[in-house]
Amino acid sequence: MGKRSAPRYPEDENKGGGVCCCLCGCCCFLLVLVALFVGSSVYLVYTLKPKAPSYSVSKMAVSKFDFSSSDLTLYTKLVATVRAENPNDKIGIKYADGSRTVVSYRGTPLCSGKLPTFFQGHNNVTMLEISMEGRHGFGSGLQEALEESEKAGNVPLDVYVTVPVQLLLDTYDLPQLKVNVHAALVVDSISPKKPPTIKSATYQGNVEY
Repeated sequence: MGKRSAPRYPEDENKGGGVCCCLCGCCCFLLVLVALFVGSSVYLVYTLKPKAPSYSVSKMAVSKFDFSSSDLTLYTKLVATVRAENPNDKIGIKYADGSRTVVSYRGTPLCSGKLPTFFQGHNNVTMLEISMEGRHGFGSGLQEALEESEKAGNVPLDVYVTVPVQLLLDTYDLPQLKVNVHAALVVDSISPKKPPTIKSATYQGNVEY
């Protein structure tokens, strides 16, 4: 006698069809979720018209700038006035803990500090006074270069700012971001004897999500 094939039952075919229907349903649900997310994002961007905040250093005041020849260190203490502008109509900005500011000369840190924690409302301009100080190694060659820059009236300084911020839409807190700003300044002097004049400034920034 020949071999008989195993019987096929209709319920096996129905079971496979049920799995396919379930997968199709899941795919459709995911597509709907993606469409809703994209649609809501486009709606928020269109209605809120978000704009990036801007920052600029308006002035600086140096109270200490003392070089120690015994251990080749430089003690610096200064205050930078930063203009922070929030141009958005419906978005507030909360500046959180964990910020850091650093002023350096030709890659060598001079002093550091941090921003105050505060909330900045819609269409608001806030002037921040940031106190910074520090003692860092400063070789004689770097001191000579700085003296030459002082004589020429062109002292290049780099100001780095890193601050965690949280955007507020009405009463809703959006995820926290980290804003990084680099200001490349040229001042005429960095002496406590007279306030430095900012001769030029360029700014770069990025946001970490």
